Amino acid sequence: MCGIVGIVNLGGAPFYAGRDTPVLLSMLNQISHRGPDGEAVYFSNNVALGFRRLSIVDHNEGHQPLLAAEGSHALICNGEIYNHDELAARFCRDVRFANSSDCRVLLPMYQRMGMDHVQHLNGIFAFALLDSRKRKLFLCRDRLGVKPLFYSHCGSTLVFGSELKALLCHPAVPKSFDWPRALSFRREMGSPRSSNLNPSLFRGIRAVPPGGTLEVDLENGSVSEHVYWSPLRGPILDGRDRKWFVEEYRNLLEDAVRKQLMGDVQFGLFLSGGIDSVAIGYLAAQSSQLESFSVLTQSTISNGDAQASHSAARALGLSHHSVLFDWRRADLPPSLWRSIVWHCELPVAGAEQLYKFGLHAFAKQKFPKMKVMLTGSGSDEFNGGYSKSVMNLSRDPSWKAFENVSLRFERNCLLRRAGLQDTYATAQRHGAYLISRDFLASVAEEAAPASPWSTYRDIYLRMLPTYQLWHEDRTSSAHGIEARVPFLDHRLVELTYQVPAKLHEQLFWDKSILRDGLEGELNDAFIRRKKTQFFVGEDERYTRRLLYGILSAHNCELIDEALDGHGCLGSVIDRDALWGLFRAIPDDPEYSDVELVLDIVNMGLLADMPRQASSARSKEGMVLEELNLEHWESWRDSHGRSIVHRTLELNELSIPRFVDGVNLVQWRAGSGSDGQFHIVREGVLEYSFDQSSLAWVGFLLELDGIRTVGELLNRTRLPNAEVWKNLEEAIEYRVLELSVSVGQASTTRSTIGMSLPAPPER
Repeated sequence: MCGIVGIVNLGGAPFYAGRDTPVLLSMLNQISHRGPDGEAVYFSNNVALGFRRLSIVDHNEGHQPLLAAEGSHALICNGEIYNHDELAARFCRDVRFANSSDCRVLLPMYQRMGMDHVQHLNGIFAFALLDSRKRKLFLCRDRLGVKPLFYSHCGSTLVFGSELKALLCHPAVPKSFDWPRALSFRREMGSPRSSNLNPSLFRGIRAVPPGGTLEVDLENGSVSEHVYWSPLRGPILDGRDRKWFVEEYRNLLEDAVRKQLMGDVQFGLFLSGGIDSVAIGYLAAQSSQLESFSVLTQSTISNGDAQASHSAARALGLSHHSVLFDWRRADLPPSLWRSIVWHCELPVAGAEQLYKFGLHAFAKQKFPKMKVMLTGSGSDEFNGGYSKSVMNLSRDPSWKAFENVSLRFERNCLLRRAGLQDTYATAQRHGAYLISRDFLASVAEEAAPASPWSTYRDIYLRMLPTYQLWHEDRTSSAHGIEARVPFLDHRLVELTYQVPAKLHEQLFWDKSILRDGLEGELNDAFIRRKKTQFFVGEDERYTRRLLYGILSAHNCELIDEALDGHGCLGSVIDRDALWGLFRAIPDDPEYSDVELVLDIVNMGLLADMPRQASSARSKEGMVLEELNLEHWESWRDSHGRSIVHRTLELNELSIPRFVDGVNLVQWRAGSGSDGQFHIVREGVLEYSFDQSSLAWVGFLLELDGIRTVGELLNRTRLPNAEVWKNLEEAIEYRVLELSVSVGQASTTRSTIGMSLPAPPER
């Protein structure tokens, strides 16, 4: 991983090192985190190039720009060419290389076959290649868009760089934030349609498309985009059966992991315990020493990720680090969140970005020489990981239900594009719509999808570079670490596109193509583990409280800054409405609206980014605690509750009782039949318990205002972690209050309130 920047005077005016170096260095300074190991600038007539290096291969000699011997060509590259040794042996036998850098093959290959050489590359890359003879500059990006590359064509100047912030500090680049696009970003990033692909939220700045090149004519100043790769271009392999695809995928994945272990540095792995990261860990551990890392929160405890990652690491022989994010004790000042948004450049930055930013920070603090992190990104997107959960609305998920959801989603996208969201277009009978899908596609000027699976696949093909890969790159590069994604080896993606429709259900229902390929190699507990969504689950509210704490910190400093900055947020939204939404968040036990408010605040901070420069980069690191969980079950039962248990008053000597006016009641449906239990306050129904809460109801039925929590636990024999979690919430929302035993008597304490600060009145 490195950082690249450049400027082109399209009118032909030459650059001069003394005069023009400062602006190039200011651009490089914005992305210095991407390349802490070296810096270089290069001038050639009307082209200026800048480079920041993170040394992974050939520490001593792999400096850039790379220059052809006769000085006719120059190259700066961010990324890795995994098959560089194979390419050198095949295409560069007569070349005497000055170093063993993986990028060394690019220039001689270009000189031999022009830009067609990218078809032979296996890797993640974004490069600028200057051909002084032909007076051309090429900007090129890898097939899936793992590595970022942006450009701005402003008048007679073209500016490009690895991150938006590098471009924004150039005086010629517009600084106008695109508010309409920002406000529709969540909706648009998940659309399967091909239009409006530009992920930049600043007017005048575009991304070089994944699998694309930008060709700049240095003589006449013309600029044109070309796409050199699409997974749709490969043939459908109708003659292959299910077994062949499973075996081919398994073998290609093993080869992809082997290739991506290239480097002379320490490697890490983000291990969630799901089949994706476990598969990468299993294949990588056969030839490399890995340190693995996972997030430990109440959410990952309850959804099983924490235990699964611990078990997987032990089974694979990995040294594992469970990194604690405790929402009660986390010291996350506004300056840290400002830095996360500044690095990510995303309006939808939230818990996922916070956790991954923190994991990378922890990994770098504990292992300063670590420069590469393997992740399982890309498997869900092309192997059907969301077919059984996100893209399925039925209680009993099925492939048919998945297809129905996909078709409905696709139709809604076509309706929006065609501008035909009215009674005629939405009328249907027995599942058949009045207006045909083909007609909608023709009006929307889009190709109708070949199948429901095509819709799913295209959604995530689009979303990957505009969200997932974007923030994976930024949260890692912020700490001088490169994120590598074996599942996005282009050969694997192409293979999934070559599967005939008759095999889609057999291979892509809940990632069967991956799970079945590891049969007999991994324990079934890992292969068949149900898909979970990182921190999502029944305790996601604790993650939301962590985000609420960030917004509340320092008297709601971030909200004030977003509203009062130069990004004009105050003219876009109603201040009173924003404060009203924020103040109401704690009224909901789930804290459901915190992401909505955080998105708006992020937009305000991003809109002000052109004026922040590098001052937004926090000098403070995240101080996180690692828990040593040698014996998971005993830790969970004895200490797991502490992730939730926030106050000193709540302990085993506490005596819980119902707050005055609050009662647990049971309504009976009829004589002799037990009805549902409810919490009633002052005669008003407040909460109803479902079947999953019967154990907690049993604990509540034992409350008498005399016995302690410890005594009640011994009597009910309920799981400690479950009781403590529910006690915490019951106290917080004034259902229960506590007494502490003193001799034979007890002293009632006031109900424990929120430890998070209340928002100020505005």
